[in-house]
Amino acid sequence: MSKRKIEIIPVYGLPEFKKNDDLVEILTTTLKNNSETLLNGDVVIVTQKIISKIEDRAVDLKVTDINEVLKEESTQILRKRGETVIARTRHGFICANAGIDKSNIDKGYALLLPVDPNKTANTIRRKIKAEFDLDIAVIISDTFGRAWRKGQTNVAIGSSGIEPLTSYIGTTDSYGNDLMATEIAIIDELAGASELVMNKVDEVPVAIIRGYKYKFSDKSTDEIIRSDDEDFFL
Repeated sequence: MSKRKIEIIPVYGLPEFKKNDDLVEILTTTLKNNSETLLNGDVVIVTQKIISKIEDRAVDLKVTDINEVLKEESTQILRKRGETVIARTRHGFICANAGIDKSNIDKGYALLLPVDPNKTANTIRRKIKAEFDLDIAVIISDTFGRAWRKGQTNVAIGSSGIEPLTSYIGTTDSYGNDLMATEIAIIDELAGASELVMNKVDEVPVAIIRGYKYKFSDKSTDEIIRSDDEDFFL
């Protein structure tokens, strides 16, 4: 069996992002300053917050009521307890407060999720391909809670260039048992791994995962969202 090493590389020294910033230009310049570079096969994980800032998804809560924002960002309110609302977003995500976030932004403001994080991930990937002739994958991550478990973890809310799921359905395990339902959410696992070097207080909004062998795909995070008829919990 060949040995495989996977690296998770934090990108230090990135500036505070603002509206209309060129993420690819800033990222490649920062990597050069760090004596780093992108390589073929890398997976670039970008946090939602910097995408939302670049795409001007900040709202002034002194002007706009948070409840109105929540209504605009949601297609369904599933649960409510105190100030916490579990909602389905327009993307199909089920998460707290429809992904509206008041952290890592000026007081009195909130950040909304990107309008189309899959499209954004695809744009970043294609720009890197066009400018540097590199074949990479891009994942946009956000921090979600999980039913029945405490704590949050990073998950993929947008992706491009990588097969989202690895399915073992129809195969057998090492004991000869048929696998009937095993599918691994690869893009969520990679997003979660990136959080290990992205510590919320260290201001590391981008990480590179190197050495992971993935299958190229034009599919997106849409592949990992359950349809209502597949969901046992709602």
